[in-house]
Amino acid sequence: MKTNFIIVAIIIVAFSFGGCTTNENFDFKVTVVPESKSSVITLNDMNTAAEIVSRRLNNSFGIPQESMKLDVTENQISLTISKADTSKIASIKEIITGYARMEFWETYENAEIMGYLSKANNLLREMKTVADVKNANTQDEFIAQNPLLGILKPRITAQGEPLPSCLIGLASATDTSKVNSYMQMPEIKALLPRELKLMWSRNPYKYDPSKTLYELHAIKVTTQDGKAPLDGSVIISAKPITEPSKSDIKIDLAMNAEGTSTWARITRENVNRCIAVVLNGYVRSYPRVMDEISGGNTEITGDFTAEEANDLASIFNSGSLPFELKIVEEQIIKRE
Repeated sequence: MKTNFIIVAIIIVAFSFGGCTTNENFDFKVTVVPESKSSVITLNDMNTAAEIVSRRLNNSFGIPQESMKLDVTENQISLTISKADTSKIASIKEIITGYARMEFWETYENAEIMGYLSKANNLLREMKTVADVKNANTQDEFIAQNPLLGILKPRITAQGEPLPSCLIGLASATDTSKVNSYMQMPEIKALLPRELKLMWSRNPYKYDPSKTLYELHAIKVTTQDGKAPLDGSVIISAKPITEPSKSDIKIDLAMNAEGTSTWARITRENVNRCIAVVLNGYVRSYPRVMDEISGGNTEITGDFTAEEANDLASIFNSGSLPFELKIVEEQIIKRE
């Protein structure tokens, strides 16, 4: 108990020195472990993760190698940063655990999927019992008659025509799990194209004033292994770009030879269609391809904050972690 009290006291003191003023009289120590235990992770895997963490800290904060002590086992990474800048502890933790799994997916157009959604909605209505519909009050009557399209707002014009995009519907945060459960039902999956993969947006729909609606996108699986045809492993450099208005922050990406070739093919085959840029399983942007991109450079948007864009650029420049990490213990220790 006494030891715990001393550590807490040191932490309080560390952050009381002038608010965010830099103070390097402390060491920062963290213990990091794999987020999931479902896969076999070797000592070599852990050493690779430790090397990437070290590069990230150097690239993002200029922390020299001699100021970092890394002890690696098959189960964990112990990291001590000497003379840590206590004003940057939160950012340091984000960089250590940041897992940027970027993927580029081909997509379906809304018009290609709308008919399937209608069929799914009709089948769900038929599966409801008469009692379910009879007992519905006026407010819930429409949803009782339209189990899917009552909670997943279709992207259509006032005349009922599908809007051009891979965005096929909007749902409130409280309804996304219900939509997921419907779309995973064997009877519904049998109606849908086998190559269809549904993904939600990470951020609320930007044109929704309430900021409570999330986007559902129609991803098209085009590879035999079911993986994205292009991912972040081909990125060799990244840098954030801020527009003069500072209202739109982009990330400029440069790809290696393999990525350049694949990106040229994907964009060539999808002119006038959307490519979904997916980060950690969530759609961040879905630009429409206007022409083939053959140079291996591209800019991505995704309503990034300046800090998020900088962190992502650092992560891409340092290399992607082989698996997700989480911090299980941390200490700020006063130097002798």
